[in-house]
Amino acid sequence: MSLGKWLANQIVEEDSNIKVVVAIYPGRFQPMGKHHAKTFNWLNSQGFDATYVATSGKVDLPKSPFSFNEKKKIINSHGISKVVQVKNPYQATEILSKYDPETTAAVFMVGKKDAQRLGGKFFRPWKGKAEVGYKEGAYTLIAPHVSLKVSGYGEMSGTTIRTALGDKSLDKKEKLKLFKGIFGHTKNYKLIVNKLEKLNEIMEGFCYYFDIPKLLKENSTTAGDNIDDGPRGYWGNQKSWKKFGKNIEKYINPGMEVLNYLTGAEEFFQHDTAFKKDMSGGPTAAVSYFPVGKPGTIGGTNYLSDKKGRVAYERWAKWSKYIATRVGYEFVNYLGAEISSVSNTKEPTSQKDGTLVTEGLLLEGGAYGHMSHPFDDRGLTFGDFRQIIDIALQGKLDIDEKATEKTDGQNLFITWNKGLKAARNTGDIKKGGVDSKAIAKKFAGRGNIEKAFNYAMNDLSKAIKSLNDKQIKKIFDDGNNWVNMEIMYPASSNVVNYDAPNLQFHNVLQYKDGTPIGAIADGGRILAGMIKQVDANVQKNFSIIGPQFLKVNPHQDYSAKKPYFLGKLNKLMKKFNMSDSNTFGEYHQAWWSDYVDKKLKGIDNTIKMGLVKRWAFFDKSFRLNKKTIPNEKTLAIAMDIDKMKHADQVKKNMLPFEKLFFELGAEVLKNAEGFLAANPDKAVQNIRKQIKNAVSVVRKGGDIKKINRLSQQLNKLNSIGGMKSIVPSEGLVFVYKGKTYKLTGAFAPINQITGMIYF
Repeated sequence: MSLGKWLANQIVEEDSNIKVVVAIYPGRFQPMGKHHAKTFNWLNSQGFDATYVATSGKVDLPKSPFSFNEKKKIINSHGISKVVQVKNPYQATEILSKYDPETTAAVFMVGKKDAQRLGGKFFRPWKGKAEVGYKEGAYTLIAPHVSLKVSGYGEMSGTTIRTALGDKSLDKKEKLKLFKGIFGHTKNYKLIVNKLEKLNEIMEGFCYYFDIPKLLKENSTTAGDNIDDGPRGYWGNQKSWKKFGKNIEKYINPGMEVLNYLTGAEEFFQHDTAFKKDMSGGPTAAVSYFPVGKPGTIGGTNYLSDKKGRVAYERWAKWSKYIATRVGYEFVNYLGAEISSVSNTKEPTSQKDGTLVTEGLLLEGGAYGHMSHPFDDRGLTFGDFRQIIDIALQGKLDIDEKATEKTDGQNLFITWNKGLKAARNTGDIKKGGVDSKAIAKKFAGRGNIEKAFNYAMNDLSKAIKSLNDKQIKKIFDDGNNWVNMEIMYPASSNVVNYDAPNLQFHNVLQYKDGTPIGAIADGGRILAGMIKQVDANVQKNFSIIGPQFLKVNPHQDYSAKKPYFLGKLNKLMKKFNMSDSNTFGEYHQAWWSDYVDKKLKGIDNTIKMGLVKRWAFFDKSFRLNKKTIPNEKTLAIAMDIDKMKHADQVKKNMLPFEKLFFELGAEVLKNAEGFLAANPDKAVQNIRKQIKNAVSVVRKGGDIKKINRLSQQLNKLNSIGGMKSIVPSEGLVFVYKGKTYKLTGAFAPINQITGMIYF
């Protein structure tokens, strides 16, 4: 330590009259698990004069079912005695009032998000030394991340703990094992489990009170058949809802508890409940735009003219998309609906048991700027797969737009609204982005990663400032448009090592309320061109460039490779009699239907389709319990598959398609030119060294799980050409039928292999 620093420290110590430092761990603790206890013990070991747990006595179902006395009992079971009931855990007046406000400092241990929320003049980061008493301010200390992983369940949260322990369908031995995994002991088992099982009863009470199938089979007075899907109901404001609720609360009390929890006490906006054709009004007058009631008969609840086929589907889709974007969701396309709407223009036909499961299936790869592998898109047909293979081998992936390189850097979204704003996720975009100070704070202490983002923000700010107001408005639209970009900083490289530091713009996306609604054609190239035009493309730390266009040459052995890849595709199609018109989603359904038939022979078709929906499309609305699967043996098998085997079967289902498209990507990329890496051969050699190093480290480590994962990824790599398939790039990006896809070749398994020694 220099003499100057030593003197400065002495002055601070002499001026400070703080004698006591109190540490407080605030939270709801509903309930406190062993991971919380471990965090508290860490705090207790930091040398503070006193350490407390601060929690309120508020009971608020379903998130806060335990009273203070119950929480205290649970916390005490972890060996923690200093537990104090407080009105506000982040003020903890009940604790601090016992201490002198001028000579006592208060340190609150919080998570990263809470630390940011509590930032300001009063709260300041704890740096190991107290300078003010709690009267003038308090300190925040970032809690170390202690995860709770339970065998068979993975990462647990407060919500999952309450849900799992409240599930009555769980075997007692299994629940006891789960309990011990969460708490580290079996103390207070009855207290906690009985409370959470009762809570679960309350939340599900509505379903128990009513005969749901009976309600759904309500007769229609106009059609005279069991076809009505239920009444419509909506309220213009909170007052009207509460009035309605009082009248029926005594009849459906459990359901009211659920609904009141969802609506809360906050006043919601009054809206016009009349339907308007310009989409500016309230809800639709009808459940759908297709004919209502029995085929051939007009239902009385449909105030609009009945449509058929595609006309009806498109009208429904338009309204649904409007509603989805209003509430912050992406529009959900229903698998097979669009196809069926083309063929059926006369009358809608009813689906029989065993037909295509359409509810809740997302069509991946359709979001603006989102890059999926072709096999990630359940909405693509096998005919689409066939065409992608053909045009890729012909070097014609630029049919819609020019193919660009998918670079392997640190991703960042930026906009300009009275200054540079950045985003790393959707949440950042919704709140208008964060400034350079927030970015610096986010990556503080992360070495070269910190430098990469800080240098990038400085250079981008200077470059964009060089543009005139008209140009900035055109690209960024006062913060409504966001540039998707990549930071390539050699010192913080991932797999691909780029020789020069570059900031690369990919595309410009238009957002509304945090949801992408469109894109500026060629926006990334235009912005890079603007900056270059004013000689601002070369900054202090980075050069600023646009999308890297690739020249994809026709495969030199096209006549042999085309039947080779199509032969592999045809083999997969024959397994379940798929045609070119069948979607990949239908293949998933067929694969999992076959799997269920083999593992659970002779089960009811409704149960079968529910399981297919859950396992093929990750739709957890079909729950595994005695109500949905009454047979105990069948339920036990289904639960075992769900917990222990599902993930492996998903991989097994996807593996042949991954191999096919990874191998296709490797062949295409070998014939591509124009990669960003200045020295491609050097970059390839570096990647090979990383692979060899990762293999050596993993094998020496002796972790069986890691070794097995390594073996799987090496098999994938070898199946697509091994070390010879490596190119100095993550892959290429192309547009097919308006959607953005990627071909990555060997990069996917390489990224998994090299990542094993870091994560």
